[in-house]
Parts: sequence; structure tokens; C-alpha cells
Amino acid sequence: MPYFSITGFYPDDKNDDSLQFEMYIKNAEQNEVLAQITEGKSFGEVSPGELEITSEKLREVGRVLGMAFPAGLEYYIGTCVDA
Repeated sequence: MPYFSITGFYPDDKNDDSLQFEMYIKNAEQNEVLAQITEGKSFGEVSPGELEITSEKLREVGRVLGMAFPAGLEYYIGTCVDA
């Protein structure tokens, strides 16, 4: 069953491309809401790949997930599937 992952990295000017944040969202209802926020479509219509999350959308995602994301990172959302 596919689900979203959110990853965070330092901005390019930090010269550090190591992963700083990683989260998996396996709740189907949350995935549907996040798909609407980030792509404006249902989760089933989301294409594979990652998209950068704007700061405005990141705040909305944080409200849905009930959390605040660490500051100073660039965040991406993409689909995952367990093997």
C-alpha cells in the first residue's frame, strides 16, 4: 500500500546534502488530505516522485499531522511503497 514520506535537507548553501529529517505517513486519511494540500488531487492520482513543500504548505501539513517541523530545512514529499 503506498503512502507519503516527508524528508528534510539543509538548503544548498550549507554544502551538506545529508538527510536531516525523515517521516512516513501511513494513515490513509492523512495521506488523502496531504495529497490535496500538496498536489490538489486525490492520493490515488499522485504520480511517483518528490515535490518540494513550500513553507506555507508545510505549515498546513504540520497542522494535519499535529506537529511542527524543524526550522532551517528544505522539505520534500513523495510516495513510498513497502517491499
